[in-house]
Amino acid sequence: MRQVRGTVNTVELIGWLGDVPEQRIFPSGARVCRFNVATKHFGARSENGEREIETDWTLIEAWDKLGDQCINSLHKGSRVRIVGSLRTQSWEDKETGLRRYKAFVRAEEVLFLDSKANANENEQDAIETSDEAEEVPF
Repeated sequence: MRQVRGTVNTVELIGWLGDVPEQRIFPSGARVCRFNVATKHFGARSENGEREIETDWTLIEAWDKLGDQCINSLHKGSRVRIVGSLRTQSWEDKETGLRRYKAFVRAEEVLFLDSKANANENEQDAIETSDEAEEVPF
């Protein structure tokens, strides 16, 4: 766990990719791989008292060598463990003039959890929930 001046910013997620990862290469040669990871959590209780299971989508950025490994190894439905830090980015919306913010995880470690035995099952899970991933701006 990394600490900077008495603070801790560590995120750990285990989930599934909602779509194929995308890579961007900058003129400097730096490379970033971006993908959304679905995780589940218990939400509000339904009328019958059961707790609903909800899906959260988190944008992940992996840079340079780590990003290269991700772009070459991950696919829609891949199960991964991500360790990184929560980051935010802000910009001014050119249409409205409003300040916009985006939160994402900058990956420091990506563990590929797929095995050949469960790869097809994981892909099916991601396909069933991938409509929600489209709502997250990239």
